[in-house]
Amino acid sequence: MPLHPEHRLTGVILAFLIGLPVAHGQDSSDESTAPPVEIVADSAEVDDAEGISIYRGDVVLTRGTLRIKGDVMHVYANDGGQLERVTVDGEPATYRQTLDDAAARRAEAPRMEYFAAGPERLVLRRGGRLWQGDNTVTGRIITHYPQENRTVAERGDDEGERVNVSVTPASD
Repeated sequence: MPLHPEHRLTGVILAFLIGLPVAHGQDSSDESTAPPVEIVADSAEVDDAEGISIYRGDVVLTRGTLRIKGDVMHVYANDGGQLERVTVDGEPATYRQTLDDAAARRAEAPRMEYFAAGPERLVLRRGGRLWQGDNTVTGRIITHYPQENRTVAERGDDEGERVNVSVTPASD
């Protein structure tokens, strides 16, 4: 008996997700300890030949302590099925990562790009905000390097689109 089209798609999605490597601060050489990638959405389209999957409708990607959420998400993998990058659009798209012994790191922007390697980074586009606790960075384009704990913010072309950084001193 042939599989229903929804069951075939589910099998393809599962095969794609199982093949995704470790990302976000973990050693990609030991996939046995990698947290799985989980994606929940209203619809999914997976093209294994091209290494891309597209998810639509209240999309949530989680992997370990990483959570990315938006309206439309494109997930790109290399020929070996390893996660390369994720692009997400939303009103706004959001990012959250829980850190050991620190406040969660959060971000929001109309468009986000997460690169799993080379180096790992999160790029907020079209005006974004990145914050951790009371510390905040806003700008037209913000690039955050989680492994380096480094952030680069750029202003827009308009004089009113300047970078704004707010840092609250640690209390003793």
